Amino acid sequence: MRYISVLVGLFWSVSASAGVSDWIPFEHESGHITIPITLNGERTTAILDTGASGNGISEAFLARHAGEYRVGRAINLRGVFGERRVRLVDDIQAEMFGYNFKIGQLMPMRVRGFDFLVGLPFFENYIVQIDYPNDRLRLIDHDSLKLRKVANVKMKRSRATAHPLIKVSLNDEYKMWVTLDTGNSAGLLIKRFDAERFNWLEKYGTDDSHGVGINAVIASVERFNLPYLEIGPFTLENVIVTVPAEGQKSNISSDAQHGRTREIKSFSSDGILGYDVLKHFIVTIDFKRSLLHLEPSEHSSTE
Repeated sequence: MRYISVLVGLFWSVSASAGVSDWIPFEHESGHITIPITLNGERTTAILDTGASGNGISEAFLARHAGEYRVGRAINLRGVFGERRVRLVDDIQAEMFGYNFKIGQLMPMRVRGFDFLVGLPFFENYIVQIDYPNDRLRLIDHDSLKLRKVANVKMKRSRATAHPLIKVSLNDEYKMWVTLDTGNSAGLLIKRFDAERFNWLEKYGTDDSHGVGINAVIASVERFNLPYLEIGPFTLENVIVTVPAEGQKSNISSDAQHGRTREIKSFSSDGILGYDVLKHFIVTIDFKRSLLHLEPSEHSSTE
């Protein structure tokens, strides 16, 4: 896609040398990686989201800038909670890190706290290293780092969505493939069925809460603390796990999000893993080759 390649090329131009960009600082906003961006002359905020198939723009921004963009083809925008029909937005003028460019094919989102979402296509072109403990990231050319030699977490791509899937183990009771989602501010979101069949809801007790996705659907959820989660060679304790409340509809699995049956179960996602787990690590991701390396910070609770 032409728009996406422009965005990636400009981002890479930030003082890149020897195949590695300078460290780029970011801020945390409710568990999201946020970076500054200017859209149609307005200074605002973008987030990086490996759980989004494309780039997005907030409906609040579009309302403030009515008449300053074109509307394109219609798509079904399905989030974890809810689905609706939207029309893609084209011809938004953007500035990021001093570079000006035009971008389009943007999904209108009902979100708060940011106006632009940088989705999965951004991550395809380079190895992306996210240093959560130190609030910074950088891009590395594929030829400059042989990540295969040090990758320590099993990773593959969803057949339905192309999202990155990683393998985790829950309490030594259940191994599952979950979506690696930098746009998810929670810890681990799984289907209620899986939590019930291991009696985790009754065993660990739950708190009622709510979740809101890109369609602004307020969903009822329950949360509990799972004693152990294994990811690669690391074990995290007391991980917050979220499940939809009883009767609450959701699209947690990747096949459900795209209306497909599970032709091959191993290529589908059974959950979503986000910030509350990733925040302990320096995360190095090669999406092109499905490789992932985690390095814990000195203050993480991993074993």
